[in-house]
Amino acid sequence: MGRFAAALVLALACCSGARQFSIDEATAIGRASGLEPRSLQAHGFNILGFERPGPEHATLTVYIEGDGRAWLNPWQPSTDPTPTDPIGLRLAAADPARPLLYLARPCQFTPSEACDRRLWTGARLSPEIVDLFQQLIDDAMRRTHSAALGLVGYSGGGALAALLAERRHDVAWLVTVGADLDLAEWVRLASIEPLSGSLDPAASAATIATLPQVHFVGGNDRIVPPAVAEAFVRHLPTLNAARTIVEPGFDHECCWAAAWPRLLGELGLKR
Repeated sequence: MGRFAAALVLALACCSGARQFSIDEATAIGRASGLEPRSLQAHGFNILGFERPGPEHATLTVYIEGDGRAWLNPWQPSTDPTPTDPIGLRLAAADPARPLLYLARPCQFTPSEACDRRLWTGARLSPEIVDLFQQLIDDAMRRTHSAALGLVGYSGGGALAALLAERRHDVAWLVTVGADLDLAEWVRLASIEPLSGSLDPAASAATIATLPQVHFVGGNDRIVPPAVAEAFVRHLPTLNAARTIVEPGFDHECCWAAAWPRLLGELGLKR
């Protein structure tokens, strides 16, 4: 087993004894920055959201959480994918943008009858999940009377954000953090089984060639190394719209939330 694959195994197994975040803890993070919790329904799922109001006809910034606690160990899927630390929520809380919406992933924090382990394992980026988030975002755009959409995704939430951007016509910009944007490359590097049932953002990357986008990666990230984002960018026919920013000393979790106010200032995007 290679060093990258071994690191991935450790990442999947390390949280087997850790408890998931509670809704109360997540609510405390959100409310400290003016984000109020919302229970959102779409396609039979209850999705935890946090929302901060803002002016009408502005750009709605949407944050999408990572995959969470998808596995108990390399062989056993978790029964509850709630993150042990919701980094996507911490990023949203550090962003003063208005209006802003944070979206947890299906079955995180709030289980639904529709929950199935495949939705946070092999089918975590399935057409079903993409359609679910399309509906959530369409509802939010109408509710906030927003004119455009900015997408921010952490880890697997970044891959989902890219898939959404490839299928929408109202996205102003895309930002990802530690995202497995090229699933084929990620699977190859990790020497793991492909995510059967999931869509690969790299397959349709050309559709967002002109979309302003920034992909942050950690220089020490052994779960989703910089090579994955670089492989995604190579699928773009033009390189001018996409920037890959490698943060030295950062890994998959550290130190994105603490540095996020600074990194937002380096985006160079009209938000």
